[in-house]
Order: sequence, then structure tokens, then C-alpha cells
Amino acid sequence: MHLLSLISLTSVIATVSLAIPASRCPAKPTHGKKPNFVVFLTDDQDYLMHSLDYLPYVQKRFINEGTQFTHYHTTSATCCPSRVSFWLGQFAHNHNVTDENRPHGSYYKFQDSHLDDAWLPLWLQQENYKNHYIGKFINGLDANNTAAPKGWEHFEPLISPGIYNFTNPIFSLNGGPLEKHPGVYQTDLILEKSLARIDDIANSDDPFLFVISPTAPHDEIQANGDFTPPRPAERHKHLFPDAKVPRDPNFNPLVQDKVGWVKDLPLLSPLQINAIDEHYRQRLRSLQATDELVEAVFKKLEEKNLVDNTYFIYTTDNGYHLGHHRMFAGKQTPYDTDVRIPFIIRGPGIAKKQINDSPTTHSHFAATVLDLANIERPDGLDATSLFDPKKTESFAIEFWNRNFVEGGSKETHINNTYKAVRLVSKDFNIYYSAWCTREHELYEMNSDPYQLVNKYNRTDPNFLNRLDALLNVLHDCKGDVCQRPWNTLHKDGKVKSLKDALKPKYDEHYKALPKFRFLECKVYYDPDNEGTD
Repeated sequence: MHLLSLISLTSVIATVSLAIPASRCPAKPTHGKKPNFVVFLTDDQDYLMHSLDYLPYVQKRFINEGTQFTHYHTTSATCCPSRVSFWLGQFAHNHNVTDENRPHGSYYKFQDSHLDDAWLPLWLQQENYKNHYIGKFINGLDANNTAAPKGWEHFEPLISPGIYNFTNPIFSLNGGPLEKHPGVYQTDLILEKSLARIDDIANSDDPFLFVISPTAPHDEIQANGDFTPPRPAERHKHLFPDAKVPRDPNFNPLVQDKVGWVKDLPLLSPLQINAIDEHYRQRLRSLQATDELVEAVFKKLEEKNLVDNTYFIYTTDNGYHLGHHRMFAGKQTPYDTDVRIPFIIRGPGIAKKQINDSPTTHSHFAATVLDLANIERPDGLDATSLFDPKKTESFAIEFWNRNFVEGGSKETHINNTYKAVRLVSKDFNIYYSAWCTREHELYEMNSDPYQLVNKYNRTDPNFLNRLDALLNVLHDCKGDVCQRPWNTLHKDGKVKSLKDALKPKYDEHYKALPKFRFLECKVYYDPDNEGTD
């Protein structure tokens, strides 16, 4: 452990290490029936600004009745890549939906890549599940492109330009004609549709997956393309008049120890901070209808006796920043504000009021559902179940694009392409990133949870060599390699963790290994652009 002396990790590990619990798969239902799944999937909901604290029904139905994963992450902090990873169980570098828009993302890219030939809804359908979807799916569903993907009995997504319009939603059922609802609040309409769908679901004995995906608290997108704070339902407009973004140390910090475009950001002005706080209030207000939706769905399922054999999941696609690291409003960065997200599960065998702080991601979701349904996992998944005690301690975070500022700003930042490693264990809690600008960041997250002190230039090169090697394995990993990256670096299987790898006898081995780098800054994933020194 002498390698860590320059960044003082040893003392931190001894005093502040995470209490990673031993995960285990919940006991399966014993009555022979396959379990059902109900998923609430919100859009851009933060974890670290405490949005869950403002949702009493989510507290009642999920946090008090289930297990909350407090180190759960998206691996690509924007809607389309994250949502596709959620359903495919793959990192974005494997499914290659890396943007919101064509040619590198959207529903068009999803279709052109035939990604619905092998994904969770189809695997469930092949086991006699009836699958239902209401709400936002991904961008690119528009009047010219409404065809339903494979695997759904009932597919009723929001259609552009009604996806991000809170009072003029547009739907299409199973690829049919557009259904416009001018003047109707989107989340309330999703509630109405969801209750009607439950009436139909209750008429069948088949197991089901039901996904309910309101757009809140995503920004509203105006006809001219401007992003503005989300619009709450009229009945919620007056709420939380004094709420403010928590003034954590990374909120508009005086010292900016960052890289790339982030390091050059000026301090936010009082006017900008006032706008940020109002944006925060609007996000909380817009989520109140989602909270009511959760309660209404639970009551309806209780009425139909469909709760006891059902797993319920509450999550989102990515997080959000508001004033953190001097950034105005948005996502798409590798920092915890953007990648660490809510995930709560309850159901048969799931512990109540439980906290699980093991490192987990959206790539674990598909495997988790298959395991809970007692369905064999197909080849090609990049992660195991959330409850697998042998989950890897590390995973990649990746992004290829500019950074787009939201909340009414038209600003963009170039060179926002990066690869990062998050490593969370009983011994370490580390963030390490390589940017397309050839800059690096290293944060020791036990002593520096707000990612304020970049220790890259003050760290023993032998320690950095381990992180570089791990990043080089994870940057393009597939399947088992993502789950057991150290086996690639040590073919004899004797090294299974960073702690093992830090033995001095491996110093020369890691010094000789190639280091990951981008050849240039591109706004899309190009495997040939990701090389080594």
C-alpha cells in the first residue's frame, strides 16, 4: 500500500471505507408463478440534490418497503445511451447509441442497428411475459417513425414534439396514428393511461412487465429548441417557495481544480444562482405529479391483488447538475451529480428499508430482471445481477460529444469526450478519467466526495499505472471482460481487485502496459480513435 502515500489514501481507507454489504439474490416466489415487474423510469432525476426527499409516496412505497442502491450509476450521462444500456445490459461502446440525435443516436439509430433483436423485452416475451410501455422511450420517435420495437404487447410512447412538452403530449399506440392531447398535463395523462392498462393486465394470468416513464423532471423543450425549466402541474406551482439547490462544497466553488472546458468556467453570478434555484424548484414541482402517479398505480394494483408477486423499480436515466463545479444546468459530464442516480427495488424477498452501497449500474438491470424471473441470461451481457455477490468493483463511464447547457442557455462546450473508471470497494472509492484533450482527473472519493481536489499530478506513477491499465481494459470491454477485468491483466487469475494489483511485485508489469488515450476529440464513438500510448 506504499504506492498510495502521495495521495494519502491509506489513512482514509482505514477510517472512512465504504461498508459494502454482501449482496445476495432474493428468494424466488415459491408458488410456481413467474413474478411481474413494474418500472417507474423518470427523466434526468438527480440523486445528490435529494429529489427523493420531496416525494412522500416514493418514500412510502419504495424507500420504506425496499432496498435503495446508493452507488447506482448510469455509465453514459444522457438519455438515449443510458436508456439503451438499461434494456440491453451493455455499455454504450457495445451498442453504439451514443447521442440523442442522428446519425449517432436516437430511435432511428436504434432501429437501423436492429437492437431490438436481442434485448430484455424480447427475452421476457419469449418466456410468455406480456410487456407494456407508456411514456418516454427515447428521442427520435416522431410522426415519420412510430413503429413499435419488438417485444411489446402494448407500446404507447410519447412522440416528438410532444415528448418534452408538458401540456401538449402526443402518443402513438403500437405504431398507430398520432394521438394529440392539447392542454392536458403529460404526467396526469400517463397516470390515466396506466390505470386503464392495469385493468387490462388484470384480465390475464400471464406475467407482465409494465414500464411507466414520465418525462419529468427533464427540461421542457420549446418550439425553437430552447431548453427551459420543466413545467409543473397547475396544482403544484406554488410548492417549495424556499427550496434551493443544496450548497454542497462543489456548488459554485471558489477553487476549480478541473480539466478541459470545466476548469475555465467563471464563478456563477448571483443572477445565475437565482435562476438555478428556481430551476431546482421547478424540477421538484414537476416531480409531484410523478409522485402521485406512483401512489395511484400502487393503489390500483392492490385493488387487483397484483402487488405481492411483483417487483417494483424506481429509477431514472441520468442525473443532473445545477451550479456544481460552476456548471449552469445540464448533464453529460462524468461527475457524480450526473452519473449517480436513484435506484430502489421492492418485491418478493427484497429487504425493506435497506441500503446497498455496492457499485452498480444500468448495465446490471437486464441481468437482474432475468435472474429474478428465473430466466437464463443470454450471452453478451456486460454485467451480472445487482444481487450477484461477485459483481466487479469497477466500471467505465463514457461519453462522446459536446456538452449542451440547459435551463434556457444556448451555450455549448466542445471537447467533452472522455472515458472514466469508477472503482468502489471496501478498500477504495476512486474516480479516474482520461479526456480527449489528453488531460486526466483523479479523485479519492472517501476523503473528497464532492470531487474538488484533482490528485492526478500528485500521485505515485505506480498507482496511476494500475488505473491506466484498468481503464484500458474497460474502455472497450465486452461481456465477461467487463465483469472480471483483472483477469485480462493477470491471466493466472491471482489478481481480482485493485488491492491485489497494488503488490509491489507487479510494479514493472504495470509500468510496461499501454495507457489508454484518445487520438483526437470526436463527437461520436470511433473505435479507431481510442488507442494507447
